[in-house]
Amino acid sequence: MQMPVAAIDVGSNSVRVAVIRADCDGRLEVVEEASTSPRLIRDVQSDGVLSGTSITQIVDLMRDYRAIAEGAGASATVAVATSAVRDAQNSAELIEAVRRDAGIDLRVISGEEEARLAFLGAVHSLPAEDGMVLDIGGGSLQILRFEGRQVRESWTLPLGAVRLSDAFLKSDPPTSQELRACRKHIRALLIRARIPPLAAGGQLVGTGGTIRNLAKIDRARRRYPLSRLHGYVLEAPRLRAAGRLLRARKTAARASIDGLNSNRADTIVAGALVVQTVMQALQATDMVVSGQGLREGIVIAQCEGGELSASSTVRRVAVGDLIEVFAHDRGEEAERRTRIAVALAAGADLGDASVGEVLRVAAALLDIGRSIDYYNRHRHTEQLVLAHGLAGFSHREHALVCGIVRAAGEPKYDLDAYSEVLSKADRDSAARAATILAVADELERRIPPHALVEYSAIAGRLAVRGAPVGWNAGDITDRFEKTFGRSVEVVSAE
Repeated sequence: MQMPVAAIDVGSNSVRVAVIRADCDGRLEVVEEASTSPRLIRDVQSDGVLSGTSITQIVDLMRDYRAIAEGAGASATVAVATSAVRDAQNSAELIEAVRRDAGIDLRVISGEEEARLAFLGAVHSLPAEDGMVLDIGGGSLQILRFEGRQVRESWTLPLGAVRLSDAFLKSDPPTSQELRACRKHIRALLIRARIPPLAAGGQLVGTGGTIRNLAKIDRARRRYPLSRLHGYVLEAPRLRAAGRLLRARKTAARASIDGLNSNRADTIVAGALVVQTVMQALQATDMVVSGQGLREGIVIAQCEGGELSASSTVRRVAVGDLIEVFAHDRGEEAERRTRIAVALAAGADLGDASVGEVLRVAAALLDIGRSIDYYNRHRHTEQLVLAHGLAGFSHREHALVCGIVRAAGEPKYDLDAYSEVLSKADRDSAARAATILAVADELERRIPPHALVEYSAIAGRLAVRGAPVGWNAGDITDRFEKTFGRSVEVVSAE
């Protein structure tokens, strides 16, 4: 991977830095980050200019962020400013002060470029091919339409959470009249922009602090098994429930709601109204939440071509990197186990064809848990996947990988632990895939290193060619027969 790059986002609500290491194969690693919320949009809205106090505060922050970048070994620092600085009449004064006193070149970007960079960061490690990106900041809203992971068109509207809160929601909590006026204003601007609805099969991807906080609030109200926010699916009915909870409370009480950052308590109601209204206008039933955004997009744009890697590349690299870090000396075993599992799956009914691809991943990753403890390797593999995550995979796929691995080692493991992510049909398919993985693992353990082996399976009969196999099957064949209604027979054919 290349040397890390420091990306600084001088936004309307927050000023953030992230030092990120990336490459053009789809890897993306955050090395350091920091954030402060000076809310420049309020300064600009008062008289159209940035005050001397705000300029001094930004310069001080940029000095600190430069130190963070240098401490993390960043090879370059790229700093951009968005809505509030775009709107300020004296933005040139801020740019000069930052250059002179902090040694950083700050560039004011257009709404179109802001949307493109947010798209690059938000969609990078999500399995999204077509759809729309929704990015809500303090001062503006960006909506971008993409096809084949390529930008098609974008819109920038003055519908930021801080801007709308200050303009419409004067009471605490806001009155029904204020809420109606705010919704009416949002709808009017969306209609005027003539933004098309989400195309059939497309995904709505949401990014930005407002959206991430709404997702955290919803997740905190569930027994959700995945701690990673990136890839979380926020459904429209659950978003409406969170919105009702937020607007019914005063700011002080709102700040104590699980999942909400206290510094957003005074603007989250307006932000929720924007998200709800946009989802209705786009006819979206849910939204995939991205834990990444503008800063990651800045770094991706520095890579050759400045475009997104294919989803398949991001997924392949994510699996390969986990194996390299935690089981670098067991790559051959992982490949053999995967081939056996694929052969067995071809002759068995998993109930859902998409689970077959996830089974491949589970088989490849099984050994990473050995890096912690051999005897509990299935559970530790599950924990490592949950903690580290798999770029390019959905939460459903994360849960399937973890459930399959854990149940392979523990036949009585209750897959209902993943019921908030996996349907009953998914859990049944995962149990069947876990049996196949358990058989594949038992067989792989009995094949000599470096053996050239071929496998084929028909109706439970697994033919192994090219290596001697001695297998005291024990209970594993009984498990296969109970799961699939037929026995598994291993035949070594020279």
